Amino acid sequence: MRVAFLAHYVGLYGANRSLLNLIDGVRRYGVDCFVVAPGEGAITDCLRQRGLSVVTIPMAWWAARIEDRHQRGKIPPPRSIMARLHWRRGACARLLRNLRSLPALVHQLRAWDVDVVYSNSSVIPLGAMAASILGLPHVWHLREFVDLDYGLRYDWGRRVFRRFLRRAEATISISQAVRSYHLGGAESSRAYVIYNGVAFSSEFEDLYRRANFLIAENSDRPFTFVIPGLIHPAKSQEVAIRALSLLAKENPEVRLLIVGDGDDRSLRNLTEELGITSKVEFWGYIEDPFRAYLASDAVLMCSRYEAMGRVTVEAMAACRPVIGYDQAGTSEIVQHEHTGLLYRGGAEALAECMRRLVEDPSWARQLGINGWRLAREKYTIEAYAERVYQVLVSVSGGRSSAPAPRG
Repeated sequence: MRVAFLAHYVGLYGANRSLLNLIDGVRRYGVDCFVVAPGEGAITDCLRQRGLSVVTIPMAWWAARIEDRHQRGKIPPPRSIMARLHWRRGACARLLRNLRSLPALVHQLRAWDVDVVYSNSSVIPLGAMAASILGLPHVWHLREFVDLDYGLRYDWGRRVFRRFLRRAEATISISQAVRSYHLGGAESSRAYVIYNGVAFSSEFEDLYRRANFLIAENSDRPFTFVIPGLIHPAKSQEVAIRALSLLAKENPEVRLLIVGDGDDRSLRNLTEELGITSKVEFWGYIEDPFRAYLASDAVLMCSRYEAMGRVTVEAMAACRPVIGYDQAGTSEIVQHEHTGLLYRGGAEALAECMRRLVEDPSWARQLGINGWRLAREKYTIEAYAERVYQVLVSVSGGRSSAPAPRG
């Protein structure tokens, strides 16, 4: 089977890291993988290192940012006439860019002689358009809420988006929350929920050994929390900082690591305002996120609308308990008081959960071990790739039916 994957950006963040994991997994089933990216970047470098065929074709998202935060989740149209005109002008420009790129994509897919077109995000329509022209099956991997998590609005509205979804041979959602949000409660034999895998089974074993070694080696280290992810208001790093400030009043040795790319100036200013600059470290972007997990004792997932929470599962793979906001994908992954803690509310509620782990570190370690066991059972790349491979076989008419993965 020959599958063309479309990536919607060029960095190495969650969606593209999950794409790399998926490609690594399905290649073991004999799937020939080809990738179209919107430009050159870290993702194309990683793909070429794997010996894959990669081309770059410009593609525009069919969603743009909602400037008014209060509109997020409601998706009202811009109210003023000028705002409507500006919005439509941008939407038409994005559509025109995609129409200009469409012939090149159709030509490339024909040259590769692919069996399936696979869009790795719901924000790019180009794969669906090309698949329709070529009469090829199209799979849509829904990895985001779009508006709730990233504050984006579909150019032509959710109705048009859902119409495209209904035409796809299969949709794969990364959580029940994402499936319900985009597809509603209707049952469909073509709608799948498949959680991301974050490591191969052998890597889980290695992470377990490393985690336990570091726990023993750093037994005298101050209790350290980490909040990984893109620096963005939706990720709620500000809440984590305020919670640490509250916690530090009774536990002055605690520390917080903020790991991720983005403008952190307002967060640094907040630590100065709260007088906790010595307790908070800003690491910026790091290529290996497990380095941050293993440098901590617990991981914070404060986003209220996490589609799945790859960070949550990675933390579990590293034997670290997760304190997560009790909503969306996080609620599906974290088992309260078994693999971590769930909270509702603001900094005060988060600080209380943090306090429970700080005051009982042995329990925190046990939660981490429980999380590792659960992640080892449910979130391996092998399990992830096997389920996606089965979807690929079903939409391609059984063109590839390898009985077992290779390698």
